[in-house]
Amino acid sequence: MAYNPSGRTAPRASRAYSIISEDSYAATPRPTPPPATRRAASRALRANSAVSDVPTHVDGGTRPPTTHERRIAAHYTLPPTVPSPFTGTLEASLDAVLAWGHEHTNGTQKIVNALLREVDSMTNWPILLRGMLIDCDDGDDEATGRGRRLLEELLFLVTRTLLPEQIAENRAAMARLYDRKKQLAIRLVLRYDMLREWKVDASYHPFPVPSLPPPPIDPAAQPVSAMKIGHPPGCSTRRPLMSNVIATLIAAPPGGFTTHGVRERMKHYITDLDDYLLLSDDKAAAWSDLVLIGMTSQIVLQWQWLRQNNEMLQEMEVQGWEELDCKADECDWIADDIKKPSGARKEKGSMGIDVNELV
Repeated sequence: MAYNPSGRTAPRASRAYSIISEDSYAATPRPTPPPATRRAASRALRANSAVSDVPTHVDGGTRPPTTHERRIAAHYTLPPTVPSPFTGTLEASLDAVLAWGHEHTNGTQKIVNALLREVDSMTNWPILLRGMLIDCDDGDDEATGRGRRLLEELLFLVTRTLLPEQIAENRAAMARLYDRKKQLAIRLVLRYDMLREWKVDASYHPFPVPSLPPPPIDPAAQPVSAMKIGHPPGCSTRRPLMSNVIATLIAAPPGGFTTHGVRERMKHYITDLDDYLLLSDDKAAAWSDLVLIGMTSQIVLQWQWLRQNNEMLQEMEVQGWEELDCKADECDWIADDIKKPSGARKEKGSMGIDVNELV
């Protein structure tokens, strides 16, 4: 049985639910339910609006663009790469770690070992990364900046391969879960986009992005993933930045999801995790060594949290999702509603660093 965050087994008398109905559609947000009194105060909160303001399928068509949609960055609307380069398995990530270790042999074994083994919450990533930076800059390597280059290579291994693989794995599990439990509340704490706080507008409404099927393939069009982006010298094996990586990861299967309830629940919610996926070579190169160590540590922690979440979802699926057979306000796996924060909240795996505030 999967680990229960409160140490208790949730009642199974009724199914977990949300305020979105499978058979109904509201053009305006419904009232926010009253805050649950039995929930931990440190939990994030369930979304205020039952229906998002971005275009979605309605009676075979789509709603026109809204002000909300126009505030969403253009990279969310890029055509996805088909087929996706991400298989959505932990094995793919571990193979990538091994390949990275074989490519960069001297001074990286401790890092490789820490990434390959089961997640250990006691791993001190800043110390490990600083050790690699110092060890690889000793002697002749110092003049070439090998330690710094390896640190950047590790950062992009995580942001361009490991995180996308586990996000794809998480979304595949989400699709199976929501197809089985179409009334399950959206803010399941094991979702990849619940690792970080949802970004909200001035009215504290989140920014959901619909999961749409890929458009028909134009044989003459060049895939976004094949567009060449220059690499710094000595970094020829670095995976290129995919400007459409998020669109690729959140794309629905051909034909789309079959029910409105699943489509609503498979929407992507914008968080700081998106900024990690779109991190550019130039931005990372401009960081000091100290900032680079801090950011890489934070992003590796996010990947490890997601890896653990996926393992929990797998265990739940084996048990037929029984741990979710309860009302949302009684289920420890469902977060509360979004509301105006009273102060800064430190998210799990977060070291309090905002990639967009770094120059």
